[in-house]
Amino acid sequence: MNNGHILPINPTLIRVMRVLRIARVLKLLKMAKGIRALLNTVMEALPQVGNLSLLFLLLFFIFAALGVELFGRLECSDERPCAGLDKHAHFKVFGMSFLTLFRIATGDNWNGIMKDALRADDSIHDGKNGFMSIIAPIYFVAFVLMAQFVLVNVVVAVLMKKLDESNQMMTDDAETDEDTERHLTASASAQDYSKKSFLNNKYPVFADYNYIPYFP
Repeated sequence: MNNGHILPINPTLIRVMRVLRIARVLKLLKMAKGIRALLNTVMEALPQVGNLSLLFLLLFFIFAALGVELFGRLECSDERPCAGLDKHAHFKVFGMSFLTLFRIATGDNWNGIMKDALRADDSIHDGKNGFMSIIAPIYFVAFVLMAQFVLVNVVVAVLMKKLDESNQMMTDDAETDEDTERHLTASASAQDYSKKSFLNNKYPVFADYNYIPYFP
């Protein structure tokens, strides 16, 4: 490809697609009924999990905008060092506020970020805000409770419900197959018995027509 002059990327990067050969392991799922049931459960629960993901996104959006408004003027310096806020985690812009909330949702040093937010902001024009010691704990504790303990458990509950339904369907199908096989076995046994009884009848008895009454 003329050393990448036609494509916007180096064509040798396409060799990375060889990693997709690992997907051949998925062929083993045909023999693993348990893993196949789990995958079916996940596929069936995707619509509900998608709705919960939208709820997650709405929650992050609200708290990110609120974080920019409340903690966007906090500054870290040598005189006033920060325990959690830095150039990779702050509330100065909406995008970084969103990523900071994702970091808090994972539990990565969220208490240090809350300690930094407890102090008053460093804005020169607006003055000191003495209510941060009350607002910051409510903000962070409410977000952590909703993100880590409520919505995540709702997702797990949805998956567990779908897994129970899938297991129940597999149990019903197995019972139906057993009943069908038992019925077919009984029918085959009855047919074999009738054939054997007919073949074992070596001396058939013929009717004597002299004793049969005549009907006009």
